[in-house]
Amino acid sequence: MNRLAAPLLLCALAAAGCAGADVGITAEQSRYAISMSRSIRDQNGVLYDDRSLERVGILHSDRTRVGFLYSLLTPLSTFDISEDVNAQVAAVHGEAVVGLTVSVSDACDVLNNFPILNILPVWPGCVPVTITGDIVRRRPVVSSP
Repeated sequence: MNRLAAPLLLCALAAAGCAGADVGITAEQSRYAISMSRSIRDQNGVLYDDRSLERVGILHSDRTRVGFLYSLLTPLSTFDISEDVNAQVAAVHGEAVVGLTVSVSDACDVLNNFPILNILPVWPGCVPVTITGDIVRRRPVVSSP
């Protein structure tokens, strides 16, 4: 029984290994309003929804973050999308971003789930993050005759 203990422990550790990264998303320097819903408020608090907004483009931004020590140490863990938002919204003459989504792909599964090595705290893990959303502006008001 004692001879099986070491291989069983190694198998259990390999199966329970943890690799990845810690990522935070910010947009503190964005010049445009951003909403995860399909609605947005202007500076005066007026609510605009799909009926009063027109889509003029798509926001797309992605980064991959690498973590160590079971993702406790992730250099550059904050992903600031402000520059991407400012550039992409201005390029299509938009006014805001709605329907913002944050998704993580499984592109790093080979690295994150590498048997045996991912139990080591120095084994890196990674998280590819993709941000998407609709760039919108207010529909022109049509006056009735």
